[in-house]
Amino acid sequence: MRDGIALKSAGHPTLVLVHDVFERAAKAQAAALGMPDLRMFVFTQHLPGEPDEMEAEKAARAAEALDSNLL
Repeated sequence: MRDGIALKSAGHPTLVLVHDVFERAAKAQAAALGMPDLRMFVFTQHLPGEPDEMEAEKAARAAEALDSNLL
């Protein structure tokens, strides 16, 4: 979060990647640091023991969603 805020403060386009389990904490920290509108891409964290096929499918969906957020 701090790196994203530093980049945005320096005038760079910024999108912070956040695991879903940290979404609330990331939003709270961004707000506490004075940048509640910081763009975040929230994606599902890999679950231990999850089959490789499911992990690959989640990664592909996240990549597609991320691609649309970068436009």
